[in-house]
Amino acid sequence: MLTAVLRHVLLTRPCGLTFDIDGTLSPIAPTPEAARLFPGVASLLERLRPYARVAVVTGRGITSAAALVGVDEITYIGNHGLEWAEGLPEHHPIRLLPEAEAYRLPAQRLLALAEQYLTPALPCAQIEYKSIGGTIHYRRCPNPAQARQQILELLREPAQESGLLLTEGKMAVELRVPGLNKGQALQRFIEQYQLRSALFAGDDTTDLDGVETLIRLRQEGSCPAAVTIAVRHADTPPRLLERADLIVEGVAGMAALLEEMVTFLESEAGASSPGWQEKRA
Repeated sequence: MLTAVLRHVLLTRPCGLTFDIDGTLSPIAPTPEAARLFPGVASLLERLRPYARVAVVTGRGITSAAALVGVDEITYIGNHGLEWAEGLPEHHPIRLLPEAEAYRLPAQRLLALAEQYLTPALPCAQIEYKSIGGTIHYRRCPNPAQARQQILELLREPAQESGLLLTEGKMAVELRVPGLNKGQALQRFIEQYQLRSALFAGDDTTDLDGVETLIRLRQEGSCPAAVTIAVRHADTPPRLLERADLIVEGVAGMAALLEEMVTFLESEAGASSPGWQEKRA
């Protein structure tokens, strides 16, 4: 059963429903390319569109995110808020925030450094290139702790010198543009569409920025109806579980909640339709 708070968010319009992808809508995979949406999730996102502004907010680049999600006419926010598209890239242009452009060349140099040194020393690591910046995944490494340490030792000092952020996700080290995160992206999204209610769901450290931003906007009254959801896995950060309003168990739990949301919204729409009222008369 949906909580009263969640029902209130869904019925307060205009509403925004936003979701991380990996670990939230799709199970974590050994490589980014191997990820697949949980069965039925794409259809549920499509069914939510008549009732809310739907967005995915991800560390993936938009091209990668769109290939995975495959749903048009929703907002794709990629690379932690650096990239935006109002639907699938084959139909809608990808916009990059102009303030990030200054970091393109420094990021390219650092990723080239990572490839030069990590490819021979750490062949199990995978470098994921993005429009600006990138991610080094070490999930496939037999000794993840050691791999993480090698990556951080190589990149920490040059990243600091270039002004880039070096952050961590699940079995990944990310090279990012400073000042951009999922929280900043959510606020931009809410302001752009003048939303009065919003939901955000995520499972990783980078999702905490989104959770904290929604809590702040709710307290300030600029988005008075807001709810945050943590998707619990064995490695979900404790702070995210502590700060979120609701917790669901794994991607399957998130998919089940999505289905409940869709069923509720479709039922409410049916109950208020003229045809239903005429039958009651």
